Amino acid sequence: MSLKLIPIVIIILIAAYFASLSFTTRQHRIKPENARHLSPCPDKPNCVFSQSSQENHAIAAFALVENNRSQSWKQLIQAVVQAGGEILIDDGRYCHAIFTSSLFRFRDDFEAELGETRIEVRSASRAGTSDLGQNRKRVEQIRQLYMDQTSPIKLGKSGASR
Repeated sequence: MSLKLIPIVIIILIAAYFASLSFTTRQHRIKPENARHLSPCPDKPNCVFSQSSQENHAIAAFALVENNRSQSWKQLIQAVVQAGGEILIDDGRYCHAIFTSSLFRFRDDFEAELGETRIEVRSASRAGTSDLGQNRKRVEQIRQLYMDQTSPIKLGKSGASR
């Protein structure tokens, strides 16, 4: 094999690897009704979970809006959709959404469970080991969208209230 072909072969192998990973993440993973709860993160850094005791997986749960569980849940669902999530399950207490990356079409799972005093969350990549912090960023983006809906006063570009 010519030395000039080696980089081309390597690129083809890398592309094939990512394509196969992308394919494995495309199957829907719908939990049966009796198994709709948040699972601990696996031993990989591509997951965050509000009930985790491990620092690298831990993330804060979402506070309820004015102790109103129903309104909080509606706002969460709206925030997930605004962030680009596709809702697979929303039964009023458990949510499962998927987020798809633009480049390789990898799918990540976002789950939320409504508790008495807060909303527990979990976000995890389906494939690979590292997500380069994407799941943590996603949860924080959803949190910001969720909290933005509770602001009674929206500020204009100048910072003055309308």
